[in-house]
Amino acid sequence: MATINGIEQGISCYSYTQEFIENDDWSINTIFEHVAAKGVSKVELVGAQTFQQYPTPRPEEIDAVLAAGAKHGVEVFSYGGYVDLGRITGYRMSREDILSDIRLDIMTARSLGAKYLRATGFEPELAPAVNDLAERYGVQIGFEIHAPHTPADATTRGFMETIEKNQLGCFGLVPDFGMFIERPTEIAINRYVGLGAKRETLDWIIANRHNGMTEEEMQEHVAKNMGGGEGEKVAISEWFGYLSFAPAELDSFAAMVPYVKYVHGKFYHLELDADGKVFEPTIPYEKALSILADGGFQGAFISEYEGHAFYLNDADEQLDRHLALGKSILESL
Repeated sequence: MATINGIEQGISCYSYTQEFIENDDWSINTIFEHVAAKGVSKVELVGAQTFQQYPTPRPEEIDAVLAAGAKHGVEVFSYGGYVDLGRITGYRMSREDILSDIRLDIMTARSLGAKYLRATGFEPELAPAVNDLAERYGVQIGFEIHAPHTPADATTRGFMETIEKNQLGCFGLVPDFGMFIERPTEIAINRYVGLGAKRETLDWIIANRHNGMTEEEMQEHVAKNMGGGEGEKVAISEWFGYLSFAPAELDSFAAMVPYVKYVHGKFYHLELDADGKVFEPTIPYEKALSILADGGFQGAFISEYEGHAFYLNDADEQLDRHLALGKSILESL
């Protein structure tokens, strides 16, 4: 797609998770075909999802990706790696174990021609050693800052301080816009209603998510005092976990921008208003993108749809909406 104000839109192949699971005839070639049809040439590939033999894919698996990219004019811009800290029950991975896993991901990224490896699973103290690997193999590393982390929390600050102190040239951050989600999507709320939750109880949980209660205290309160059942129990668990939400820390995002390698444009579901205009009801995209542009960011903005969290197989429609929303905002900055 065209670069607007120094920012080019791309797509994470992770967006097609539901289609990939449900359709036996879907391959990486199919996904690249759909991406190319949108005029997009940059993608992120998630290794654990794409390769049967992850983290050491077979040569023929790499060849299939390269052939699909050449056929459709699609570049693997970034490769999503993963340090599985819980792979061996009861064993705590050592520093050397973690670096070994990252090295394997770097080698795959190189084989795919990816400029960036998105990394997770380690603390800021390891960043200089990871940067050394990145320099040795010629691949840039971006550590993903993902909810429940925020731009101002201790982990993010720790990474920024380490990068600054050690002047790390090949190591930076990948902010996931999911960390700016301010309220649950209606799709999530309706799923809990389908599990038996009462809407008014869910509204109370949303309103009181940040009133100081721990997850355990809220579970006990809702179950004992509000008649909460399985639906409310799942909602509380997910809203304290991977579907966490909170007032977006946008003021502190500006300080993070100089360390950003590229961006994950996470979203769960985009709606249409009465006039047919796309809007994002949970993430303040316009403000977040304006901070990114004002901070001088130049690079890739990767759309990442996660409708599969709600078993939705409408990735093409949702990605079209997200690309249109991003283009509209970027052109207005």
